[in-house]
Amino acid sequence: MTYLWGLVTLSLIVFVSQKLLSFSTISLPFKSLSFFKLQYLALGMILVLFFPNNFLLLIERTRGHIIMFCLAWIGLYYGCGLELRAHQKFPSKVILFNIIEPVIIFTFVTLVLTITLFFKFDGWSFTRVAVITAIFCSFTIFRRHGILRREGDTSHHPVLDDLLPVGNIFPVTALSIIGVLISGTHKIDIIGLTFTGIFSIIILNILLGVAGGILLNMLISGGESSDSLSIILIGVTALFGGMALVYSFSPLFIGTIAGAFLINSTLKRLQTLGALNNTNEIIERIFMFLLGTMLLPLIPILKINVFFILFYAAGLFVFRAALIYVLSSIWTSRFQHETNGSSLIWMGLTGQGIVASGAAYECSIYVQPSVFLLFVTLLVLNQLAIGFYMWHRKSH
Repeated sequence: MTYLWGLVTLSLIVFVSQKLLSFSTISLPFKSLSFFKLQYLALGMILVLFFPNNFLLLIERTRGHIIMFCLAWIGLYYGCGLELRAHQKFPSKVILFNIIEPVIIFTFVTLVLTITLFFKFDGWSFTRVAVITAIFCSFTIFRRHGILRREGDTSHHPVLDDLLPVGNIFPVTALSIIGVLISGTHKIDIIGLTFTGIFSIIILNILLGVAGGILLNMLISGGESSDSLSIILIGVTALFGGMALVYSFSPLFIGTIAGAFLINSTLKRLQTLGALNNTNEIIERIFMFLLGTMLLPLIPILKINVFFILFYAAGLFVFRAALIYVLSSIWTSRFQHETNGSSLIWMGLTGQGIVASGAAYECSIYVQPSVFLLFVTLLVLNQLAIGFYMWHRKSH
């Protein structure tokens, strides 16, 4: 009977949502937000809310493995945006700004959070939380269609035109390094060989990503149809995503290395990008749905702390947005000598996309559940900000 009521309630919610979204005045703001797949995050939370725990055990048994595959795929998709030829048409100062901006955000957020947590808890015990939070804050959204699709429209939205994929290289790499330092996995046995030391483990991360890129390139060179290329991409991604799970590597970093190597070496670039885009939407939806199923169970566990987490997330959102506004204003006025473009760059950098969504989960591996809830809340706030800003610009 509980399952029946859950299905009826869920069906009613879907039906009412479809009816409400049929009205243009209501649906327009949410069309911009659909870019971030937030509706699937909400759907995962609703499923947990209306179905009992023993039903959700079916999801939990395989959820971790699926998420690791999704993280490796997100890294692969992002890495395929790091095409050297696509970046050559941009001025060097634009590329430099996209690389340096996350480093500046990371530095300031680390400094402020470290000092704040030091005085709050009277010690340096939460420095790790400050560093990981700062890494997450340094993730930004990037233009996907301008890099991954050669179409007339340079991106989903004009606000994203100057946001290159190179901006996320630093946080992806930093997350991999901090993961090696925190996890304590400094000894790994592979085929009878023992590797020890932090540097060796980081090199293994890179080598696994390169091996994945080489394997993808070899198999794709023999593929013919778009469906066969999609199967190859999914299969190889599942392989090195599983290896990342076994050896406690960063699937996001390994996928990025594999994607960057693949896109800069393959002779079937357009076919590869087509297969990526045909499959990516489905995997993003699955990942955001699973992220939602993980999020809601934390609320009754944390109880009253949820309100403090929301407050901290709002404060961090304001601080991050203010810092980005200062950077974008300095960039447009001093280097580009413009007066009207700072708001576009500001909102673009404030937003966070699917790479940041994957980072929210990977960062949460090294912190307590309350910080994971903080990450996802901050992610949603950043996505809401840029989503409604896009809608506001379209409606005026």
